[in-house]
Amino acid sequence: MFYSLRYPTQQQEYIWLRRRQKIRPSSLAEELNVSRPFISKAQRQAQERIKKLIQYTATVNRIRIKQSSPRHGFAVGYHPNTKSQAFIFYSPKLGVQTWYEHNGACNDCEARNTCIDTINQLAKEWQIPLRAGFTPSENALHLLTEIQRRVGWKELC
Repeated sequence: MFYSLRYPTQQQEYIWLRRRQKIRPSSLAEELNVSRPFISKAQRQAQERIKKLIQYTATVNRIRIKQSSPRHGFAVGYHPNTKSQAFIFYSPKLGVQTWYEHNGACNDCEARNTCIDTINQLAKEWQIPLRAGFTPSENALHLLTEIQRRVGWKELC
């Protein structure tokens, strides 16, 4: 089913990320000294690879995807065993990650620093400021809600 599972190349990844940041294809082509069709092709290839990575991650984690956007490297689904929303995202720095919605006891958790690093990296990539004084779980919920808004899946409150 997932025989050709590959990450985007560094160049595809760069083009994909810059396009997600709304940099115009003509500007990218000029910056990289390539043609606009090359930019479009690289973006399509990156999105196809990211789509397969998200689908594979959902399959192996038994997540039922509700919405997916390879263009943004983001998917939302449901995990029936934990009875919680699950988020799958692709990041050039972090690879493919899964986050389950929860209200954890972050101060007592051995994965606290890993969670903080992950949330900080995603916030940096998406250019979303985090809130000071909040737990990693609270900041993750804020971040993931804001990402869903930017993708167009949630209305602004």
